[in-house]
Amino acid sequence: MKKKKDPVPGLLASDSDWHNNACVNYMPDHGTTYTEGYRRAAEILISHIDSSGRDQDFLVYPVLFLFRHHTELLIKQIIELALQLTDDPDNYQYKKDNHNLNTLWPLAQKLILKVDDSYRPSDFIIVKDVVKELHLADERATDFRYSRRNDGSRSLEGIHYINTRRFGEQMGAASDLLDGVDSGLRYLLDSKAEWNEILNSF
Repeated sequence: MKKKKDPVPGLLASDSDWHNNACVNYMPDHGTTYTEGYRRAAEILISHIDSSGRDQDFLVYPVLFLFRHHTELLIKQIIELALQLTDDPDNYQYKKDNHNLNTLWPLAQKLILKVDDSYRPSDFIIVKDVVKELHLADERATDFRYSRRNDGSRSLEGIHYINTRRFGEQMGAASDLLDGVDSGLRYLLDSKAEWNEILNSF
C-alpha cells in the first residue's frame, strides 16, 4: 500500500521551522504592527545599502514606498485616536481611503492640538517638511510603486539621485515624533477610560 504524501502547506501556513513563523492577528488592535513593520522593513533595506554599497538603484523604490506608507498609516492612526478624544468627532469627517498626505496631515495636526495642549504647531516642522516633500514627489501614492503613471509618463520625473541614508534619517526623525504623539494619545485615552469608570461607579 502506497504511503500517502503529506499535503504541501499552503501559501499562508506555518511550518516546522518555528523561527520563520510570523504571528498575525494576536492583538485586539494590530494597526501598530503594520505601521512598525513597514518602517522596520525600510530601515533594514537602508542598512543593507549602507553596509554593502550595493542594490541601491533597485531597493530605493521599496524604501521610498515603505516609509511613505508607514507615514500614511501612522498619520491615519493618530487621526483615529484623536477623534476618540474629541467631543465632536463628526465635525472631522474624512475619507479613510484618502492617500493624500497633504490633506491627512493638516487634519491630524489640528486634532492633536485640540486634544493635547502639550504641543505647539512649531513642534511639527519636521513632519510638515517631510509630508510636503513626499506629496510633491508622490501625490497619489503611486510613483514609488509604479514606473509609469496612468498617462504613460515616467514616475519621479526630474529626480535623478536619492540618498537612501539621508532619506531614512529624515523619515526616521519624523516617525519618532509621530510615534511619540501616538503614545501620548493612547495614554490620554487610557486616562479618559479610567476617569469614566470612576464616574460610572457612583
